[in-house]
Amino acid sequence: MEEVSNAAQLADFAVEDVWGVGRKWATRLGAEGILTAGDLARADPDTLRTRYGVVLARTQRELQGTACAQLEETEPDRQQIVVSRSFGREVVDLDDVSHAVATFAVRACEKLRARSLQASGVWVWLNTNPFKPGAKQYHPSRAIPLIAPSSDTREVLAVAQALVRSMYRKGYAYKKAGVGLLDLTHEDTYQADLFAGVDPRSEKLMAVLDQANRRFGRGTMGFASAHRRTPAQWRMRQEHLSPSYTTKWSDLLRVR
Repeated sequence: MEEVSNAAQLADFAVEDVWGVGRKWATRLGAEGILTAGDLARADPDTLRTRYGVVLARTQRELQGTACAQLEETEPDRQQIVVSRSFGREVVDLDDVSHAVATFAVRACEKLRARSLQASGVWVWLNTNPFKPGAKQYHPSRAIPLIAPSSDTREVLAVAQALVRSMYRKGYAYKKAGVGLLDLTHEDTYQADLFAGVDPRSEKLMAVLDQANRRFGRGTMGFASAHRRTPAQWRMRQEHLSPSYTTKWSDLLRVR
């Protein structure tokens, strides 16, 4: 009786409303007579996989009652954290590129500590604009391991800035940059270097930094290399950004 009920529900459910199908595939499926979720469940699996790939094949098996993905109640620890952005306009000065990378490094470290993780390596890359005809191309990428796993923004910043200086070349217009934190481990798993000193203030300093920024807003407290009094040239263009009606008093709607 339950199987009949499920089949009736699938027969009344449009295929374009099935998660992972969308309008583009729904049009192609409709041309082949697959109009509902029930039709999708009964379709030939080999043909479906050949024409639409493994994702839709898994969706079909889910509709047939076979679980293809287990529910994760807790997010597994990440292996790396990456923060990258395309610049609002191309930048050529080392100071601008360094400022962008420093900003990304600070944000990556915030994400790192929010998950109680520490990084064993830092990765930085720069890109010129590959879609600009006639522009000189340069896409450097370098990574370096840390002496010991760390979540201290100061250590990551020092390495990231050194990598930028080693990769930067004059005469190129940079369009994108990014920072990656590699080989992540949980903060409880710590193997210090026998010959490297450990700053006992590091953990408390980072805790105060994060607490201040959570309470008063991101960027309230930070590092000089990631802050500027004048607007950065590389920041994304946001002329058409939607107002923040629910988070900014200045954007609150006014009724007259």
